[in-house]
Amino acid sequence: MELIEIVDENGNFTGQIIDKEEAHDKNLLHNEVATFIINDKNQVLLLKRSANKRFNPNKWALCAGHVDAYESLEDAILREIKEEVGLEISKDDLHQFGEREFTIRDSNSHITYFYYIRSNLNEKDFIIQKEELSEVKWFDIDEVIDMIKKNDNSIVFDEKRLKLFEQLRNI
Repeated sequence: MELIEIVDENGNFTGQIIDKEEAHDKNLLHNEVATFIINDKNQVLLLKRSANKRFNPNKWALCAGHVDAYESLEDAILREIKEEVGLEISKDDLHQFGEREFTIRDSNSHITYFYYIRSNLNEKDFIIQKEELSEVKWFDIDEVIDMIKKNDNSIVFDEKRLKLFEQLRNI
């Protein structure tokens, strides 16, 4: 059981703490974090979600996850980076990026807070969490932008993420 805190439409905690799956089933708003892992070649690391994921199976995505109950945003993203790709980084390596993003839909409504880190590891050097991911791959940022513009269904990103990837080119 993974407990998360429910937030209101302004991102304020409501005091309600429930299991993540129940929050999804009831479509209750909650916090998530996502990290752009970038290298010196102007590439972003994307993670292929495993086939058994409830949302967006077998699609390329960012390193991301839920914020556990009583966990800070920064601690959540440090935990997710370690769990999903095996990187141990400090808060000093973590940089806030962009504005929070509200995703309101029929299920899994959430607020995402974005960060970026730098890494120049080779793909084979990442230790991936097999339950969550099937592989990782470096993509040119411009390639991801083009995929978004073409509505490529192999990625989780849509037009609302386009601005973030365009800003990522300038970091």
